[in-house]
Amino acid sequence: MIAKTAKFLKHLIDGNSLPAYVIFKKPAVVISYFEDFLKCRDEIMKTLEGSKPHLLFQFGWHRETKERADEVKREASLVKEMCPDSQMIFLCNSPKETKLIADTGFHAEFCHQNAFLDENIYGIYDVPKKYDAIYVARITPFKRHYLASKIESLRLVGDYSMKEEQHFQEVMRILPKASWKRKTFSRFMSRTMCEAHCGLCLSAEEGAMFVSAEYLLSGLPVVSTANIGGRDIMFDSAYAFSAEDSPESVLEGVNQMKKCAPSASEIRNRTLEKFKPHREKMMDILQKICEDSKVKIDVRSEWKNFFTHKFGLRCFNGPAVRFTRILKRRK
Repeated sequence: MIAKTAKFLKHLIDGNSLPAYVIFKKPAVVISYFEDFLKCRDEIMKTLEGSKPHLLFQFGWHRETKERADEVKREASLVKEMCPDSQMIFLCNSPKETKLIADTGFHAEFCHQNAFLDENIYGIYDVPKKYDAIYVARITPFKRHYLASKIESLRLVGDYSMKEEQHFQEVMRILPKASWKRKTFSRFMSRTMCEAHCGLCLSAEEGAMFVSAEYLLSGLPVVSTANIGGRDIMFDSAYAFSAEDSPESVLEGVNQMKKCAPSASEIRNRTLEKFKPHREKMMDILQKICEDSKVKIDVRSEWKNFFTHKFGLRCFNGPAVRFTRILKRRK
């Protein structure tokens, strides 16, 4: 019921919006996930007609292989043909991803997406610890829920596609003691997370995984498997256990993180320190765009006026999203 209500409200508010956030109108600076941009490429480019747009792209799924980087090159080259005046900058989630994209000839910067979570949405709550671990993840095969099968006290939060109903039923079968909830609104996520001793990150590959940093902002240590995608950038060995791909190793990590030395506030504060260089990088990128365009904007002093949670992308956060900056379709 909550998930359906959220989808209805998002559709009602978004209206004719496109999956892109307008950072500045002059100079024209728009940020989008590259995958989402490609799905609406023609409409977005039509909306930006008459400008010399600066397109900032994040990646929802990693580009840490040459094959995936080459796909970016092919698609980006088509965009350049459509709009020769456009300037593209790819914001990457790992040094390897940055190098692979740069090697294609396009502008790439190491600027991690998780640094653009609004920390004010997350907090540390003094609530009873009901669970040994929590896993906030869509119930789909690549999330590898089976690796949590040895955990006695487990909280699951995540929806699933009706096309994957069989997989969902299999996960419920192998995790019979787990407490499952389909959806929790972002404003209540930290309280839910704080009911557990640690958070789980069990995929072998994906993107940077926002949830991995949401755990940390809520003061939770994490147990993570080896992966590609960039989530490890925000980790510290003092509060992040690197598990092998086995239920036994994940359980070992949970048991160790239950005794985690750093306090919840220290985990949060050290995570915010890790955010800083990436936010600084974004400000430097935007400042250079303004200077090159001969537009007088002091990006650092204006930051609070245009920054919003995740830049309003792939999220529904009520009034926290500055909807006037969501790119609208031309009628």
